[in-house]
Amino acid sequence: MRISSLRRSLGVLGLAALTFTAVACGSGSTTEVAAEDLGPTGDAAWTEVIEAAKQEGSVTYFTGQATDNLQSAATSFESAYGITVDIVRDNDANLQTKLAAESETGRKTADVVASAARPWIDQQVAEGYFVPVTGPAFDAPEFDRDKFMIDDTIFTSSAAVLTYGWNTNRVPDGLSGYEDLLDPSLTGGKIGVVLPVSAAIVDFYDYLNDVVSPDFVEKLAAQQPRTYPGAQAMSQALTSGELAAAVYTVPLTTEKKAGAPVDSALPTPVFGAAFHTGVVADAPHPNAAQLFANFLVTKAGQEAVANRAGAVLSGVTSAATPAENIWVNNRVVTSEDVEAFRVEFARLFGASQ
Repeated sequence: MRISSLRRSLGVLGLAALTFTAVACGSGSTTEVAAEDLGPTGDAAWTEVIEAAKQEGSVTYFTGQATDNLQSAATSFESAYGITVDIVRDNDANLQTKLAAESETGRKTADVVASAARPWIDQQVAEGYFVPVTGPAFDAPEFDRDKFMIDDTIFTSSAAVLTYGWNTNRVPDGLSGYEDLLDPSLTGGKIGVVLPVSAAIVDFYDYLNDVVSPDFVEKLAAQQPRTYPGAQAMSQALTSGELAAAVYTVPLTTEKKAGAPVDSALPTPVFGAAFHTGVVADAPHPNAAQLFANFLVTKAGQEAVANRAGAVLSGVTSAATPAENIWVNNRVVTSEDVEAFRVEFARLFGASQ
């Protein structure tokens, strides 16, 4: 496994992605993958797809999912099929820019794309950018097509789970819910909040007002928190003690296990940003693209890509929660909604920025 940075500081948007990176699994790293964890074997036509995918030899995945999860998925996929996975990881805005440039020049490199921006996905589907997925795992009884498929073309591969966390040295009694962030002892820059730079993050603020209370975000602003570009930055600030608490972080189970003075909890329902995933039309590696898409919704794929996230299958031991336990917004947040909330956020949190 090797990770090479292609460009740094492209921006600080999105869920947790702060850099543009390419991840390639081709260094000899292997992991044992049980055949039964690769889903249904499929028919003769699917066997031909697998063989053609092996001849293509690689697949390129554009996504904003967690780096560790992507590394694990790439290693498992190559171990199972001998096919290298090249991963281009960034926030939705930057990925959309790169994909638009590829479409304009006709020099496509993307085979499979995952995005948390539902309006962008819907637009691309309407324009024929994606093709239907064909793998047998999508018809397996353990995969709920009604919940996790859009028009036989887009599927949820995982959902990033974001929740509240705290530094155990600075908040020794912990937090029992988002409401505890309103404690007067946490005023004056002790709490971290996320900048509303994408539709997925506006979804999160909708979640707070819907699940906690209609005026929670306004009350949170009165705590004079610090603003951060994403979950990764906030988890690092919690670990270092820069923050006492954060409103938007990945479940901190790994950091806690490693001895960091942090903890987190999962409310019910929990917030998650679904990664809507599809196979690109005219993909350079069309068979490998279909095979990788299929892999993502098998047990082996879910154990990797849904680590500390929402899984689309039950019984995924690495997942934070099944995806069906994740709150769903009753509106689709558009780019106009994002701009409107940015203005409102600046009004509420202006002194914190």
